[in-house]
Amino acid sequence: MQPFRPTAAAAILGLCIALGPALAGYFIYSGIISFKMADRYVTAKGLAERLEKSDRGTWEVTVRVTGNDLHELYHKLAHDVTLTIDLLKTEGFEPKEISLSSYPLVEDLLSRRSANDPVPPERYQIERKISVESQKVDVLTSLSNKIESLVSQNISISRVDVRYFLDRFNELRPVLIEEATKNAQQVAQSFAKTTGTQIGGIRKANQGVIRLTNPDALPNDEYDSGTDSLMKKMRVVATLEFYLK
Repeated sequence: MQPFRPTAAAAILGLCIALGPALAGYFIYSGIISFKMADRYVTAKGLAERLEKSDRGTWEVTVRVTGNDLHELYHKLAHDVTLTIDLLKTEGFEPKEISLSSYPLVEDLLSRRSANDPVPPERYQIERKISVESQKVDVLTSLSNKIESLVSQNISISRVDVRYFLDRFNELRPVLIEEATKNAQQVAQSFAKTTGTQIGGIRKANQGVIRLTNPDALPNDEYDSGTDSLMKKMRVVATLEFYLK
Protein backbone atom coordinates (compact mmCIF):
# COMPACT_ATOMS: atom_id res chain seq x y z
CA MET A 1 0.00 0.00 0.00
CA GLN A 2 1.36 3.40 -0.94
CA PRO A 3 1.46 6.02 1.82
CA PHE A 4 -1.20 8.82 1.59
CA ARG A 5 0.26 12.05 0.33
CA PRO A 6 -2.22 14.97 0.43
CA THR A 7 -2.43 17.03 -2.67
CA ALA A 8 -2.79 20.83 -2.66
CA ALA A 9 -6.51 20.56 -3.48
CA ALA A 10 -7.11 18.12 -0.64
CA ALA A 11 -5.25 20.38 1.78
CA ILE A 12 -7.38 23.38 0.86
CA LEU A 13 -10.56 21.34 1.17
CA GLY A 14 -9.55 20.13 4.61
CA LEU A 15 -8.75 23.65 5.74
CA CYS A 16 -12.16 24.88 4.63
CA ILE A 17 -13.86 22.05 6.47
CA ALA A 18 -11.92 22.88 9.61
CA LEU A 19 -12.55 26.60 9.46
CA GLY A 20 -16.18 26.37 8.35
CA PRO A 21 -17.82 26.26 11.82
CA ALA A 22 -15.61 29.10 13.04
CA LEU A 23 -16.42 31.31 10.06
CA ALA A 24 -20.11 30.55 10.38
CA GLY A 25 -19.99 31.41 14.06
CA TYR A 26 -18.32 34.72 13.30
CA PHE A 27 -20.90 35.76 10.74
CA ILE A 28 -23.77 34.73 13.02
CA TYR A 29 -22.24 36.73 15.84
CA SER A 30 -21.71 39.71 13.56
CA GLY A 31 -25.33 39.51 12.45
CA ILE A 32 -26.61 39.50 16.01
CA ILE A 33 -24.52 42.51 16.91
CA SER A 34 -25.75 44.43 13.86
CA PHE A 35 -29.32 43.54 14.69
CA LYS A 36 -28.93 44.74 18.26
CA MET A 37 -27.29 47.93 17.11
CA ALA A 38 -30.11 48.54 14.66
CA ASP A 39 -32.57 48.01 17.50
CA ARG A 40 -31.09 50.85 19.54
CA TYR A 41 -33.39 53.83 19.32
CA VAL A 42 -34.97 56.54 21.42
CA THR A 43 -38.59 57.67 21.40
CA ALA A 44 -39.17 61.41 21.68
CA LYS A 45 -42.38 63.40 21.85
CA GLY A 46 -42.55 66.90 20.45
CA LEU A 47 -45.23 69.40 21.49
CA ALA A 48 -46.42 72.37 19.46
CA GLU A 49 -49.12 74.84 20.45
CA ARG A 50 -50.34 78.13 19.03
CA LEU A 51 -53.30 80.48 19.42
CA GLU A 52 -55.31 81.45 16.36
CA LYS A 53 -58.34 83.66 15.93
CA SER A 54 -61.42 82.11 14.34
CA ASP A 55 -62.17 83.29 10.81
CA ARG A 56 -65.83 82.31 10.56
CA GLY A 57 -68.74 82.10 12.96
CA THR A 58 -72.45 81.44 13.28
CA TRP A 59 -74.97 83.18 15.52
CA GLU A 60 -78.41 81.69 16.04
CA VAL A 61 -81.32 83.16 17.94
CA THR A 62 -84.73 81.60 18.47
CA VAL A 63 -87.71 83.95 18.72
CA ARG A 64 -90.73 82.66 20.65
CA VAL A 65 -94.36 83.75 21.00
CA THR A 66 -97.08 82.17 23.13
CA GLY A 67 -100.85 82.64 23.28
CA ASN A 68 -104.23 81.15 22.43
CA ASP A 69 -104.96 82.73 19.05
CA LEU A 70 -102.83 81.23 16.27
CA HIS A 71 -103.62 84.01 13.82
CA GLU A 72 -102.42 86.68 16.23
CA LEU A 73 -99.39 84.63 17.16
CA TYR A 74 -98.26 84.26 13.55
CA HIS A 75 -98.63 88.00 13.09
CA LYS A 76 -96.64 88.74 16.26
CA LEU A 77 -93.93 86.22 15.31
CA ALA A 78 -93.51 87.78 11.85
CA HIS A 79 -93.20 91.22 13.47
CA ASP A 80 -90.56 90.04 15.98
CA VAL A 81 -88.57 88.22 13.31
CA THR A 82 -88.52 91.35 11.15
CA LEU A 83 -87.24 93.48 14.03
CA THR A 84 -84.49 90.93 14.74
CA ILE A 85 -83.39 90.85 11.11
CA ASP A 86 -83.40 94.67 11.03
CA LEU A 87 -81.02 94.64 13.99
CA LEU A 88 -78.69 92.24 12.18
CA LYS A 89 -78.65 94.45 9.09
CA THR A 90 -77.95 97.49 11.25
CA GLU A 91 -74.92 95.67 12.65
CA GLY A 92 -73.55 95.31 9.13
CA PHE A 93 -74.62 91.83 8.05
CA GLU A 94 -75.73 91.35 4.47
CA PRO A 95 -79.00 89.61 3.55
CA LYS A 96 -77.05 86.65 2.10
CA GLU A 97 -75.47 86.08 5.53
CA ILE A 98 -78.89 85.89 7.24
CA SER A 99 -81.23 82.93 7.02
CA LEU A 100 -84.49 81.72 8.58
CA SER A 101 -85.55 78.23 9.54
CA SER A 102 -87.76 76.66 6.87
CA TYR A 103 -90.96 77.08 8.88
CA PRO A 104 -92.11 78.11 12.37
CA LEU A 105 -92.25 75.36 14.96
CA VAL A 106 -95.74 75.20 16.47
CA GLU A 107 -96.37 73.33 19.70
CA ASP A 108 -99.77 72.67 21.29
CA LEU A 109 -99.03 72.83 25.02
CA LEU A 110 -102.47 71.49 25.82
CA SER A 111 -101.78 68.26 23.96
CA ARG A 112 -98.67 67.69 26.07
CA ARG A 113 -100.65 67.95 29.28
CA SER A 114 -101.33 64.78 31.23
CA ALA A 115 -104.63 64.17 32.99
CA ASN A 116 -103.39 65.48 36.36
CA ASP A 117 -101.58 68.57 35.03
CA PRO A 118 -103.25 71.98 35.25
CA VAL A 119 -104.50 73.59 32.05
CA PRO A 120 -101.77 75.91 30.68
CA PRO A 121 -102.78 79.59 30.57
CA GLU A 122 -101.54 79.80 26.96
CA ARG A 123 -102.17 76.91 24.65
CA TYR A 124 -99.80 77.53 21.74
CA GLN A 125 -96.11 78.19 21.51
CA ILE A 126 -94.46 79.13 18.20
CA GLU A 127 -90.73 79.47 17.59
CA ARG A 128 -88.59 80.41 14.63
CA LYS A 129 -84.82 80.40 14.34
CA ILE A 130 -82.80 83.19 12.74
CA SER A 131 -79.20 82.40 11.77
CA VAL A 132 -76.20 84.43 10.72
CA GLU A 133 -73.08 82.94 9.16
CA SER A 134 -70.28 85.39 8.53
CA GLN A 135 -66.56 86.06 8.63
CA LYS A 136 -67.24 89.19 10.73
CA VAL A 137 -66.39 87.26 13.88
CA ASP A 138 -65.89 90.33 16.08
CA VAL A 139 -69.35 91.63 15.22
CA LEU A 140 -70.82 88.19 15.88
CA THR A 141 -69.26 88.26 19.32
CA SER A 142 -70.90 91.60 20.12
CA LEU A 143 -74.35 90.43 19.01
CA SER A 144 -75.03 88.72 22.33
CA ASN A 145 -74.92 92.14 23.97
CA LYS A 146 -77.70 93.31 21.63
CA ILE A 147 -80.24 90.84 23.01
CA GLU A 148 -81.36 93.41 25.60
CA SER A 149 -82.47 95.76 22.84
CA LEU A 150 -84.69 93.01 21.43
CA VAL A 151 -86.13 92.16 24.84
CA SER A 152 -86.89 95.85 25.41
CA GLN A 153 -89.10 95.70 22.30
CA ASN A 154 -91.17 92.92 23.87
CA ILE A 155 -89.45 90.19 21.84
CA SER A 156 -89.14 86.86 23.63
CA ILE A 157 -85.84 85.04 23.02
CA SER A 158 -85.75 81.37 23.95
CA ARG A 159 -82.24 80.48 22.83
CA VAL A 160 -78.99 82.08 21.62
CA ASP A 161 -76.07 80.05 20.29
CA VAL A 162 -72.69 81.29 18.99
CA ARG A 163 -70.10 79.05 17.35
CA TYR A 164 -66.71 79.83 15.87
CA PHE A 165 -64.67 77.96 13.28
CA LEU A 166 -61.13 78.03 11.91
CA ASP A 167 -61.29 77.56 8.15
CA ARG A 168 -57.53 78.17 7.84
CA PHE A 169 -56.88 74.93 9.68
CA ASN A 170 -55.43 73.12 6.64
CA GLU A 171 -53.09 76.04 5.95
CA LEU A 172 -51.79 76.08 9.52
CA ARG A 173 -51.54 72.30 9.90
CA PRO A 174 -48.15 71.77 8.13
CA VAL A 175 -46.55 74.58 10.14
CA LEU A 176 -47.68 73.08 13.45
CA ILE A 177 -46.53 69.59 12.45
CA GLU A 178 -43.11 70.98 11.53
CA GLU A 179 -42.80 72.72 14.90
CA ALA A 180 -43.74 69.53 16.77
CA THR A 181 -41.23 67.49 14.72
CA LYS A 182 -38.42 69.96 15.44
CA ASN A 183 -39.28 69.88 19.13
CA ALA A 184 -39.14 66.06 19.15
CA GLN A 185 -35.75 66.19 17.45
CA GLN A 186 -34.44 68.61 20.09
CA VAL A 187 -35.67 66.29 22.84
CA ALA A 188 -33.90 63.32 21.20
CA GLN A 189 -30.67 65.29 20.76
CA SER A 190 -30.76 66.31 24.43
CA PHE A 191 -31.15 62.67 25.44
CA ALA A 192 -28.31 61.57 23.15
CA LYS A 193 -26.00 64.22 24.55
CA THR A 194 -26.76 63.11 28.10
CA THR A 195 -26.07 59.45 27.30
CA GLY A 196 -22.98 60.08 25.18
CA THR A 197 -24.54 58.92 21.93
CA GLN A 198 -25.75 60.50 18.73
CA ILE A 199 -29.10 60.30 17.00
CA GLY A 200 -29.31 58.91 13.50
CA GLY A 201 -32.18 58.66 11.07
CA ILE A 202 -35.86 58.40 11.90
CA ARG A 203 -37.00 54.84 12.64
CA LYS A 204 -40.71 55.60 12.94
CA ALA A 205 -42.84 58.73 13.06
CA ASN A 206 -46.37 59.51 14.19
CA GLN A 207 -47.34 63.11 13.54
CA GLY A 208 -50.27 62.99 15.98
CA VAL A 209 -53.72 64.55 15.75
CA ILE A 210 -54.13 68.31 15.88
CA ARG A 211 -56.79 69.35 18.39
CA LEU A 212 -58.68 72.63 18.46
CA THR A 213 -59.78 73.70 21.94
CA ASN A 214 -60.52 76.74 24.04
CA PRO A 215 -57.33 78.53 25.11
CA ASP A 216 -57.85 77.47 28.74
CA ALA A 217 -58.59 73.81 27.98
CA LEU A 218 -56.45 71.18 29.69
CA PRO A 219 -54.65 68.55 27.56
CA ASN A 220 -56.99 65.81 28.81
CA ASP A 221 -60.21 67.77 28.13
CA GLU A 222 -61.29 65.50 25.29
CA TYR A 223 -64.81 66.91 25.28
CA ASP A 224 -63.65 70.44 24.51
CA SER A 225 -64.13 71.15 20.80
CA GLY A 226 -63.42 74.87 21.13
CA THR A 227 -66.41 75.90 19.00
CA ASP A 228 -67.69 78.37 21.59
CA SER A 229 -64.40 80.29 21.74
CA LEU A 230 -63.33 83.06 19.37
CA MET A 231 -59.68 82.20 20.03
CA LYS A 232 -58.57 78.65 19.33
CA LYS A 233 -55.68 76.72 20.80
CA MET A 234 -54.11 74.40 18.25
CA ARG A 235 -52.21 71.57 19.89
CA VAL A 236 -50.38 68.53 18.52
CA VAL A 237 -47.96 65.97 19.96
CA ALA A 238 -45.67 64.27 17.43
CA THR A 239 -43.99 60.98 18.40
CA LEU A 240 -40.73 60.08 16.64
CA GLU A 241 -38.28 57.22 17.06
CA PHE A 242 -34.63 57.99 16.23
CA TYR A 243 -31.86 55.45 15.78
CA LEU A 244 -28.91 55.85 18.14
CA LYS A 245 -25.37 55.73 16.80
